[in-house]
Amino acid sequence: MIASVVFFAVAFLAFLGALALVFHRHPMVAGLGMALSTLSIGVLYVLLRVPFLGLFQAIIYAGAVMVIVLYIVMALGQEETGPRIGSVQTGLTYVAAALLLVQFYWAIVRSGAGPFPEGSALPPVAAGGTNYPFGTIQAFGSLLVSRYAVPFEVASLLLVGAMIGAVILSRRSWS
Repeated sequence: MIASVVFFAVAFLAFLGALALVFHRHPMVAGLGMALSTLSIGVLYVLLRVPFLGLFQAIIYAGAVMVIVLYIVMALGQEETGPRIGSVQTGLTYVAAALLLVQFYWAIVRSGAGPFPEGSALPPVAAGGTNYPFGTIQAFGSLLVSRYAVPFEVASLLLVGAMIGAVILSRRSWS
């Protein structure tokens, strides 16, 4: 019961951070909303008995990546952007967010379903297809170099290609 309450509280914090990222006009507040979301997702990983991914999420994404993003936003001196408050686009986005919250309410709270099985404080532990306990660094590494080696390398190539494209586009003169 306590784990379910903590799970929903942290999930709500992640949702609030995502709302701040999408809706706020000031880039610094939007960046801080993104940091809140990534930290909350890290806590959710820890609750789901995958502490390595939770720490990885917090250290790499909320720590390193968000510091770089906020530094770039501060260095560029970006002003408030986005639609003005009260525009049709802003109103429709708020309506969509409210409908999403209603859907969560009906799907989770009213149906009696939760993230964890009835009577258990934490989710059941699966073997994960390795000889190591679920959620450990050994199990993660074993799966990464065996079953998920090719998708990992494809993702890394796509990220390198995106980085090269961003550098090329940033150097191009648009005048």
